[in-house]
Amino acid sequence: MRDLTKEVQQGKMNGKTVWICHYNQPDLNKKPLRNIPPTKCLVVCNDELPKNKRVYYSKSHFKPIGKNGSVTSRVISPVDNTGYRMSEGNPLNTFKTESDCVSKWNEELQVVHEQLTDRLKNAAQEIEREIIKIEEMRK
Repeated sequence: MRDLTKEVQQGKMNGKTVWICHYNQPDLNKKPLRNIPPTKCLVVCNDELPKNKRVYYSKSHFKPIGKNGSVTSRVISPVDNTGYRMSEGNPLNTFKTESDCVSKWNEELQVVHEQLTDRLKNAAQEIEREIIKIEEMRK
């Protein structure tokens, strides 16, 4: 299970079919910054971008392959927009096989699931402490 994102950014994977995914939610109070479930894509050179589109920090981008097998017009950048000036954002995950991609996707979801579970436990404990405090004040 090797992530191929760097090869895509360098333009070495143009014309190849890959699987991409990324789930990034650093702040649990907000929606995810990037939510791309496992998707079969074609790696395309940035020279083929429409004039109104721009992909930074990469020589290539992704175009999803639709259910009927045709390439869609949607453009997906290999990195998200959390970067600043010369610092690129978070790269998405790129794999040759669907199973590797689904495995990584599940890992990323599991991390967020564990964070939310811990947060729920802490919130419940805090509410219980407040209830006890209020009950003690009534006596």
